[in-house]
Amino acid sequence: MSFLHEPIAAEQLFANHQKRIELVRQCANETTEAEFARKWLAVLRRTATWFSSMPLTPELHCEPGGAFRATIESTFYAMRLAGGQKFAADLTSDKRRTLEPQYNYAVFLATACSLLDEPFRHFEFIRQSDRATWNPAADGAFVAWIGAAPYSVVRRVMPLKNERVRTAMIAQTVITPELLAGMDTAVHSDLFNAINPERSPQGFEALVHKVVRQAMDVAVDFERKAQRAVFAPVKFDVPSAVHVALALEPQFVTPESEPTPAASPEAAVATQPATAATPLSAAAPVNSPAIEVLPQKAVSAAPSNEAQVVPSAGPQLSQPLLDALAAAAIPPATANNATAPRPAAVDPAAAGAQSRSNASPSGPTDEQLNEILGPGAAMMKEFFKALAGDVASGKAKVVWEGKGLAVQKRLVGAYGMTSDTLVEQLKKRSLLLRAHGTDICIVERAGRLISERSTA
Repeated sequence: MSFLHEPIAAEQLFANHQKRIELVRQCANETTEAEFARKWLAVLRRTATWFSSMPLTPELHCEPGGAFRATIESTFYAMRLAGGQKFAADLTSDKRRTLEPQYNYAVFLATACSLLDEPFRHFEFIRQSDRATWNPAADGAFVAWIGAAPYSVVRRVMPLKNERVRTAMIAQTVITPELLAGMDTAVHSDLFNAINPERSPQGFEALVHKVVRQAMDVAVDFERKAQRAVFAPVKFDVPSAVHVALALEPQFVTPESEPTPAASPEAAVATQPATAATPLSAAAPVNSPAIEVLPQKAVSAAPSNEAQVVPSAGPQLSQPLLDALAAAAIPPATANNATAPRPAAVDPAAAGAQSRSNASPSGPTDEQLNEILGPGAAMMKEFFKALAGDVASGKAKVVWEGKGLAVQKRLVGAYGMTSDTLVEQLKKRSLLLRAHGTDICIVERAGRLISERSTA
């Protein structure tokens, strides 16, 4: 008896992959939410309606809903790859600035439609109510055909041949004519040619086709690594000295209370044999950080009714730890408070939050970015934040000139944005002084978001 599958609504798929959709939103860089919903979310919603709870292949993205997950991951990788490419490089700068957004959107559309035919190639989907088999060419979207009825999935003995024409025909249900309106003819041609790209192209390969093919290869590679649990090492930041000191905080030993002067002589005499019978080394380890051992002469000279161990001045912490504790407002133990009760425990998270609040921010705030760059412009905000952080840490270098901040063009590409795109976005906001040679000069009010200008 085969396992029965239940369809998944598009809203549920969106809720399951909300974080991945947010990554696509960042790459889309739309100015308004309505425009993002019309051009990008509508396409993803139609792919969710097409796939429902289908797996992609028996080996990759094989869980219920895996086909839709593979689509979102592929589109995100494609958008990231497209951000570092220069489309229509043989045209003038003005024409290229006009076509570049169209090519980026064409990459998204082609990638979103490239996997529509993949589940049908590997599986047969059988509706349990009438034992009918789904045929995408005749039945259309899977959700409209299956409704809420359960279905079974049967793996084909041999996968069907990869037909690019069949995939392009199915893509008509996802790409509506209104999305193609306003696109250049050359962009249309590259878009249709890149849907379900050839895995091993021969001869000339258009740039859109290349980006879509590489994005799908990256998605497959990451999925295989995830199945084998092969991940890149995670680079953790070195913990601060405050956290280390708190983790190694010594356990203070509270000394026993001294006998009161009003105690009877018999009680004092009764305690002397017990104290003498206990070796000094057994009473307290010599290396204990919280108490010190008196010399033998001092012990013999001390009155018998006094304790033979004296609390020390506290743990001997190194100077860097003392400095870190002082910065975090945590007083170290001193000789004056040796007999005081053990200080209250300090929450490391609270100490870290306090130190972070006292430290100066390493990048611009959201309010400053909104004031200079305006609402939206997610890609520009991420660029300014990342560059400001690298400048503060010394990883990147910028130079202040007479009226603005100079950023090298070759430095811009490391942040997922081409220099032409940065120039265009700065021009729209009147934040560009010049863009000649190898530098891009940003006006002073925007440059201060990246690096404060020296008053010297």
